[in-house]
Amino acid sequence: MTYVQGLRRGTSLSFNRKIDREVLHTIKTAGISTVELSFGYDVYMNQIDFPRNWRIYADMARDEGVELWSIHLPFSAHLDISHPDDELRSITLHTNRRLIEAAGQAGIQVAVLHPSSEPIANEDRPERMRRSREAIGLLQSECARAGLRLAVENLPRTCLCNRSAEMVDLLQGTGAGIVFDTNHSLIEDNVSFLATLVDSGLCIESLHISDYDFIDERHRLPGDGLNDWKGLFAQLERAGYTGPLLYEVSHQPADREPISLDQLVENMRRLTAGIIA
Repeated sequence: MTYVQGLRRGTSLSFNRKIDREVLHTIKTAGISTVELSFGYDVYMNQIDFPRNWRIYADMARDEGVELWSIHLPFSAHLDISHPDDELRSITLHTNRRLIEAAGQAGIQVAVLHPSSEPIANEDRPERMRRSREAIGLLQSECARAGLRLAVENLPRTCLCNRSAEMVDLLQGTGAGIVFDTNHSLIEDNVSFLATLVDSGLCIESLHISDYDFIDERHRLPGDGLNDWKGLFAQLERAGYTGPLLYEVSHQPADREPISLDQLVENMRRLTAGIIA
């Protein structure tokens, strides 16, 4: 068995855009064992009220044999831990704290966090970095209390962590780790970006697997893009990564036909078999 074949298969629930028993049962039956909760503020806080109803979803996942691996904390132009408006930033931190506490009770292991939204002008970057780093420290403490690991995501365009050196600078000394998104590096070579993170000693806690054209994020199936999968997996193996091979693929990528769950699972098979390289 190769290194990548030993990683359990996972998917973001952004593919399904909901969580219920039918979704979890279908995912498990298809051969996927692990999921990431990934919803917006309204779904988390109003539609499913996860802070109050976490036990319902934890029990549902247990009954269906699905691991709730991670929770992607909500993000938007207003829900931004680096936001210059103190009131909006305070709302973001409060929301994240409530979700982290519920996720810990539900047995979720990783909290995924965006370090900023965008656009960020060059002259504003140092202050946004300062505010983001401060918030990461606060949320890392919350995660430690709740029994989770905080994982900050590399991001594209003008967001914070659009460069590997900036990401290392932001995170070193905070105790937070990384979720590496394979379709976000637009300035550096993707494999080199990941290699720098591995060399830094920061822990790769989780993944967002998808492919793209190096022009912008696309969230396409691996093989429908330019990623060097062999190179990326070599870096993950060097890092000692043992988390899931967690796909964050859009059900409807731009300029592509819709993707079915069967196609997603077949792609996982081909990627782990080395057919997609």
